[in-house]
Amino acid sequence: MLAVGLGSLGGALPRPAEAAATEAAFISEQVFAVAYGKIAEVYLQQVDFGRLGLDGLKGLATIDPTARAERQGNTVRLYVSGSLIGEYAAPSLSDAAGWAALTTKAVERARLYSPTLYQAVPERVYQVVLDSVMSDLDGYSRYTGTQRATSERAQREGYGGIGLSLETANGRTLIRNVLPRSPADRAGIRSGDQLLAIDGDLTARLSESDMRDRLRGPTGTMVLLTVARDNNPPRRAPLRRERVVPNTVNASVSEQVGVLKVDRFNAATASNLRDAVLGTRQSMGKGLRGFVLDLRGNPGGLLDQAVAVADLFIAQGKIITTEGRHPDSRQRFEAGPDDIAEGMPLVVLVDGRSASSAEVVAAALQDSGRAVVVGASSYGKGSVQTVTRLPNDGELFLTWSRIYTPAGYTLHRQGVQPTVCTSRTGQDDPVALLSDLRDGRARPMTQFAGWRARAADDEEALTRLREACPWKEHEPELDLKVALRLLAEPALYQRAVALSSTNTVAER
Repeated sequence: MLAVGLGSLGGALPRPAEAAATEAAFISEQVFAVAYGKIAEVYLQQVDFGRLGLDGLKGLATIDPTARAERQGNTVRLYVSGSLIGEYAAPSLSDAAGWAALTTKAVERARLYSPTLYQAVPERVYQVVLDSVMSDLDGYSRYTGTQRATSERAQREGYGGIGLSLETANGRTLIRNVLPRSPADRAGIRSGDQLLAIDGDLTARLSESDMRDRLRGPTGTMVLLTVARDNNPPRRAPLRRERVVPNTVNASVSEQVGVLKVDRFNAATASNLRDAVLGTRQSMGKGLRGFVLDLRGNPGGLLDQAVAVADLFIAQGKIITTEGRHPDSRQRFEAGPDDIAEGMPLVVLVDGRSASSAEVVAAALQDSGRAVVVGASSYGKGSVQTVTRLPNDGELFLTWSRIYTPAGYTLHRQGVQPTVCTSRTGQDDPVALLSDLRDGRARPMTQFAGWRARAADDEEALTRLREACPWKEHEPELDLKVALRLLAEPALYQRAVALSSTNTVAER
């Protein structure tokens, strides 16, 4: 691809003095090459880089509104402040590497003639270009910049740290949520202790972000904390950092029922949930009546963890299947032979914010007849994203497959339909909500099969499903009250389970 020299372009802008005097921050072609290559390789549908590549260049206008890119035939033209500054031969529509190279050359060219673009840090340039590219894909594919990607990776995969969180109140820094078996826990640090200093630097002089950054670091390295408890003298605690994965599971007991709240799915969710179930069973003994798995507000996370969580409770059968363009995206997940709860009654709570991996778990447990789903229709994110770490440490999330439940329907757009809906207008009494089920008037899930089969692409079918159990916000305690009442009446629970069992839409 050839950029025509400035001397041959009529009306070209003069080169900014600062650009002539110093080198701009480097824009890496590798960032675009890896991103574009991954889109071409794994995205759910084949893409047209003639459109994506040009739209990426148009994203420069986010930083400098006078920057403009257009295509005429086989030529891409680049303008700044109305003047033509470069011409490029357009690669073929499938040439990801060619468009990555063109993008890099065009961006560098534009930065020579736009002071605003020149002063923008490379990360800002990557963000606007890749945001514009990703806007041509589906709503779940996205680019995440370096800073946010680093934070999300820590939540998802873990980080080097000591296993505690902090809270600042009344000028004091207090320790909260010490992770069990973490370095902090083994050192005897407890929630409520005051953190006075980190490596000898007083916390009173540090911001919250500074303290967080100082506590984290490469695994195996040391950090020295000075802590105090109540009125006791301060003590110094040297800790060695380890890989820490935040605990996303909280367990409690209500009316002899174990309530398991899962906030999201990260690398330790299945393990932590297993511990919570075993711990609850041990502490409650024969008095335990069952479990409630609360997935309300859970936005999802790692698919393998969702499969592992469903597998904790399902002794046999299909969990999910996935289908996409890439051969590796076509997968079938089956349950192992064990049920950690040994068949004890299970109710799953969902709402309109339960998405992705949370929906995978709810659908698998419902279709297999292992649990009763209570609440409102879930979000409807029935797709799987691959995560690619780019050379700048940003991340690219690309949709590469659709998820299908054991019954054969896709979660895309329609989500999971509760067996017992709690979100209809005017229904706020747990007893009344269960009256149809008790009197044999509840609608079996088989009636949803036709709508489910068409809902991914049929607006009327989707509307029927959504109206059956709307997303409407309602009293959060209502869902739990219904679940506890179900578990208090074994015969009623078994009737709800029978209504939940699989009705196959299409064999996959």
